[in-house]
Formats: sequence, C-alpha cells, structure tokens
Amino acid sequence: MLYDIENLLKEAKLSEKEKNKIITELREEFPQDEMLFELHLFRVIQYLKKQKMKKSVNPTL
Repeated sequence: MLYDIENLLKEAKLSEKEKNKIITELREEFPQDEMLFELHLFRVIQYLKKQKMKKSVNPTL
C-alpha cells in the first residue's frame, strides 16, 4: 500500500459499517487499479476526518 490506510481509518474513528461501505464502493469503482483505489480511499478518509474535526470544534455544523 502506498498510504498507511489502516492508521488513517483508526484516526478517523469510522465504524466497521462505514469503513466497509467506503471500501466496497471504491472497489467497485476501481476493481483493476489498486493505486487509484488507495488514492481515493486516502482522500475520502482525509475528508471524513476533517469533517469530524470541524463538528467537534463547532457542533452546530
């Protein structure tokens, strides 16, 4: 893997259901391209982490 996805998933504190949904959707979109799969997974996790951080700072979001 290019990215430390497991560590990112832990930091993002995603449920198993959320994690599996994201991975399944990306595998369907990029079944033959591991690099694109990882890149998009990395980007989704980063986005979700930022959203959770924003909500913890400003719960009205």
